[in-house]
Amino acid sequence: MGAYVSLPSWVRGIQQRYHLEIGQCVDCGSRSFPPTGACQSCASHAGYTRTIPQGTGAVKSVTVVRAAPPPEFAGLLEQIGSIGVVIVTLDEGIDVPGMLTDCDPTTVQIGQRVAMVHRRIYSEEGIVRYGFKFRPIS
Repeated sequence: MGAYVSLPSWVRGIQQRYHLEIGQCVDCGSRSFPPTGACQSCASHAGYTRTIPQGTGAVKSVTVVRAAPPPEFAGLLEQIGSIGVVIVTLDEGIDVPGMLTDCDPTTVQIGQRVAMVHRRIYSEEGIVRYGFKFRPIS
């Protein structure tokens, strides 16, 4: 059984799943991900101007999951053997988490350039959940 995310919760967050959005604080101009809540720099609640980044950046941190993933990823782990997880510093200067795709995650190194792509994340209750992942740029 996977981690339960209700369909209404999933639908509310669908914008973030089909394209990555970052926010720029309307008070101080700082960029943030996700573009919700108080500004991480000035603590303002005034909101964000949302923008879609280029989707390219450099790997800041990488790890490979080989056992005991969250339940919704158990099938994926069985299928591919390991799941690469990264923190990417986008070219816009924002750090975002993501999964790796289209590569052997054990070969990905800190500083390596990656690009965002849309992929299937997992299925739950018969609904395929899509989102963004990162793949190395050749």
